Amino acid sequence: MKANPASVAVLLLAACTSAPAPNGNRLTWPPATVAAPGEVAWQGEIEALRPRGMGGFLRTLAGAGNTDQRWRLAQPVDVALQGDRVYVVDTALGVVIACDRDGTAAVRLSLPPDFSPVAVAAVERGVLVADRSGGAVHAFAPNGSPLGEVIRSGAVKRCGGLAVCAGGDIILTDAEAGEVVRMTAEGLEVARVGGAGTEAGDFNMPTAVVESGDGTIWVLDTFNFRVQHLTHDLRPIGGFGEHGDGTGQFALPKGLAIDPDGHLYLSDARFDVVQVFDEEGRLLLVVGRHGTGDGEFWNPAGLACDANGEIAVADTSNRRVQLLRYQRREGPR
Repeated sequence: MKANPASVAVLLLAACTSAPAPNGNRLTWPPATVAAPGEVAWQGEIEALRPRGMGGFLRTLAGAGNTDQRWRLAQPVDVALQGDRVYVVDTALGVVIACDRDGTAAVRLSLPPDFSPVAVAAVERGVLVADRSGGAVHAFAPNGSPLGEVIRSGAVKRCGGLAVCAGGDIILTDAEAGEVVRMTAEGLEVARVGGAGTEAGDFNMPTAVVESGDGTIWVLDTFNFRVQHLTHDLRPIGGFGEHGDGTGQFALPKGLAIDPDGHLYLSDARFDVVQVFDEEGRLLLVVGRHGTGDGEFWNPAGLACDANGEIAVADTSNRRVQLLRYQRREGPR
């Protein structure tokens, strides 16, 4: 992980206001019509990992910590934050890696045989990981040890996304059937909505899903190029988004997260940016641009926010996870 800037004054906001957004417009956080929420600061990145234990210590002493390919990210597609730990789904390696936020103390979760991880979500005692084929969900402790199966395979045809609600319920999206399913922590189905289509409550490859602070659900309806807003029991109540190559539009949306103030973060792998909206669908900020530097992205995918405003971005084709921080802005602009 790169050294943290001397202060959080190294802001992605500055990068956004000095570089054109996807349609060439220059943006600030926020537009003049939106109350000032805050700023986003670049914190660092995770690319090379150092395994936990004496083996990792010896590799570091030998200078091999950054060259051992088994401990470098190859294709990170989803990410979760829990305490001081970061959990990364790497589909090229077929693994989920847990590490500290500087890439140290890395361990691989003990996945079942033939398990293809696609999504990860934090819970109080660790994380849940969903299998792409069938949507089986397994729980893991922070040290990587398995805690058991939560949802059996067959809940969905092809899992696209996973979320854990404040009350313990689990939300799965079915990218193949175009459905969203809510289940209890014991694996009992509570509600199901969807089917292929473009109307409210229909989906075309639903993927990422998050719960808002009020208990409602947001679903990234990928190839309808929108975010759908659902009640806690999955009835459609709104949403926003449209296909296009302009600022605030979606070309290839892949990731969705929500911060403590209810701002929605959407990654777009065509634009190589993260766009930030309020829950009314008003654009607040475009973070990043195409590139390999700090705060730049190449095919960004999964996103995660924690209660402290920390943000993680699976920067897939840069083979890393970037760490950002949302900071509330106090007082007038």
